[in-house]
Amino acid sequence: MKIANKLAELTQAQRDRVAHIDFTLLFKGEANRADLVDRFGVVAAQATKDFTLYRELAPSNIEYDQQRRIHLRGKGFSPLFEYDVVRTLATISQGFGDGFTGSVKPNLACEAPYHLNNPNLAVVAKVTEAIHKGLALRISYVSLSSGESIREIVPHTLVDNGLRWHVRAFDRKQGLSGEPNGFRDFVITRIKQIELIEGDSASSKSVQEKESESQDRQWNRFVELELVPHPSIEHQEAVLLDYGMNDGLLKVEIRAATAGYLLRLWNVDCSPEHTLVGPEYRLWLRNAQALYGVNNLQIAPGTNA
Repeated sequence: MKIANKLAELTQAQRDRVAHIDFTLLFKGEANRADLVDRFGVVAAQATKDFTLYRELAPSNIEYDQQRRIHLRGKGFSPLFEYDVVRTLATISQGFGDGFTGSVKPNLACEAPYHLNNPNLAVVAKVTEAIHKGLALRISYVSLSSGESIREIVPHTLVDNGLRWHVRAFDRKQGLSGEPNGFRDFVITRIKQIELIEGDSASSKSVQEKESESQDRQWNRFVELELVPHPSIEHQEAVLLDYGMNDGLLKVEIRAATAGYLLRLWNVDCSPEHTLVGPEYRLWLRNAQALYGVNNLQIAPGTNA
């Protein structure tokens, strides 16, 4: 019997739990009973049955590590479900949990901003597994400034800048790093090849403390932006209503590492004297001094960084 037919015979509750196992194995590289118990409120015995059922459906997809007492993604893994990359990234960005599948339409019409290109799901899976396990990645990456090169990175967070997906990571190739302490953003669609670095091997070192998220100064620093209607706009009440401003001001607290993305996405005039001209500039950054020390300002309008 085909897998699709076997899945169709399951109850919805069984299908949901099997889908969660499949999703977790794909994007974390491992799964355990406690995760099912917490997620679905089932007893441990039921969770064990669910893993047995999953193994019957896809024996090549799952292995059991007796020493660690955890289920691992099998070397012959092939997802039981088709995952829509946009919805999958949305779920991952909000935290692992819902092992949804397919492309179910919402109850109300809804459109998300267009991205340049959807990342390869296999690449996303490697990135998320590395983040979950605290491992490094070896990637073949194509940058605008230096073309294709082999890099070793230690990822810690996925970032959606409104146009494309990045992964925030420590770049071991210090000479090409755009950040003083080695952290930068890598566009996921520019990753051509990717592999996990398990660490403690002859060829590569394990992840060090300086490569961890806690040492990413731009990521852990927050700046407060004071946004006001652009002085060139005649009817400023429209902007007040658009952004839900109180007393003509919108305060936005954001990570320094992502400030430039927001300012570009919202077309915020960051020039000290609000000198940018055009209908796209509806907001002006009143406290430009807040951007002192922010590294990715070259993309923010009017900063001349």
